[in-house]
Amino acid sequence: MAFFTLPSFWVLCLGAGISYLGYVVIYRRYFHPLSHVPGPFLWSVSGLPIVYHQGIREGQLIHVLPNLHAIYGPVVRIAPDQIHLNDPVNYEKVYNVGSKYTKDPAFYGALEGVRRGALNPFFSRRSVLDLEQIIWSKTGKLCSMMRSSLDADGVFDIHHAIRAFSVDIITEYAYARCWNQMDMGDFGADYQEAIRTVQTFLPFFHILPFLGDVFSLVPDWLIVRVFPKFQMWLDSNELIRKAVTEVRKEISQGIKPARRTIFHELIDTPVTNLTDPNADGRKQHQTLSDEFVFADAINVTGAGAETTGSTANRAIFEVLSNPVIYHTLKAELTQAFPNPEAMSLPALEKLPYLSGVIKEGLRLNPGLPGHLPRVVPASGASFNGIGIPPGTVVSMSAWLMHHNREAFPDPEVFDPTRWVDNDDEDAAAKIRARERCLVPFGRGSRNCLGQNLAMCELYATAGGIFRRFEDLEVHPDFGREDLRMVELLLGYHPRNARRFRIVRKGGVAIGG
Repeated sequence: MAFFTLPSFWVLCLGAGISYLGYVVIYRRYFHPLSHVPGPFLWSVSGLPIVYHQGIREGQLIHVLPNLHAIYGPVVRIAPDQIHLNDPVNYEKVYNVGSKYTKDPAFYGALEGVRRGALNPFFSRRSVLDLEQIIWSKTGKLCSMMRSSLDADGVFDIHHAIRAFSVDIITEYAYARCWNQMDMGDFGADYQEAIRTVQTFLPFFHILPFLGDVFSLVPDWLIVRVFPKFQMWLDSNELIRKAVTEVRKEISQGIKPARRTIFHELIDTPVTNLTDPNADGRKQHQTLSDEFVFADAINVTGAGAETTGSTANRAIFEVLSNPVIYHTLKAELTQAFPNPEAMSLPALEKLPYLSGVIKEGLRLNPGLPGHLPRVVPASGASFNGIGIPPGTVVSMSAWLMHHNREAFPDPEVFDPTRWVDNDDEDAAAKIRARERCLVPFGRGSRNCLGQNLAMCELYATAGGIFRRFEDLEVHPDFGREDLRMVELLLGYHPRNARRFRIVRKGGVAIGG
């Protein structure tokens, strides 16, 4: 005799499922260790709101967080086990040098610390300046191509060109194998679009990690069939894999390179063994697999191209959109460098107005605008009087720091004079406060690895272009709305945004 009919069995299963869901919701909202932290109901019981704003709405979380903080205060619960902070004082606590807050391995990956130690010297300021000529060579090429395109066609695609410029610098600098995307007719547009598309999947992978494993099983030919632009991404991956194999073979044969690349640093540099409890912090020759070396190389190229290119485009747009800023910057550069071919990066960094332009570009278009998760240490923490248990994921966002109204009055306005003190003691104090809120590369020992190279690129780009050109303007079909930031992992502009092009003054009609 059956105790349950088939329909009643499924009713029972449904009831059990609803009961369990109810238990989870009630526990997370009222009995979870973070139940005392203010925040919206749905966010406190599920990670779906983040997936919705980051995945479905494609990177809109940075524009939602300010509203949450306006309602709930400086500490907001944005997921069952995650809080977001909006007080600049807390940034020093979480992200500064010596902080015990570690990167969330679910977000970053567990081996990042091992590989970073190998690459830090390679991207140091001294190393970048030793190879400064690479940057100036590419800058001269960019300006020459811009002049030729403006003379021939009256318009120049700065959106794709500046990103190709960044790719060529990073591949020449890091790989000693330039990809020459500036020589491509479309400036490697397919590669740039493929990087963006990969990142649109990340919010889903973070909340449902198994999706990443499923995606990795999809054959390359099918990906290219669905999204043809991925072919260039796959081709670039093959270039990297080939380089890893070649360098590993050279190292095994004792061949000394003309100059070391990141492949040499990752394969052949003693690094601290973080996984061996008997290592006691000693440097050891660890052998990273080809896949780990390959993964780091991809990250360096993709992140370096989009972040720096996007920031440079924002700074160029703002200068061209304001005649006073354009004239002031041009005058400063002309006075400092009567010969535009005699520029150097250390000399450019001493120019106060140019530095203000660069900082405003970074403020309004940071490469990593969104929340960067850290894990509260075993001792626990307290933020704005609210106790937080150990193991909680805590984050802050550069976007919110850069729009702090106390540090930056009228935060949406591009104003290089924010950073010029004119020997005024009060102004100098305000600038120091702003510097504490300017965090486009993060801060502390876990900040952006490539920031020295990125800063040199930005100075060379702005200095090189605005010293050589005084008659540029934004193409009339491009507007400020096309520069609204969205955050995937890197900072982007809306998918339907028009591409930034420049023309000579009075040189093109709308639609031209």
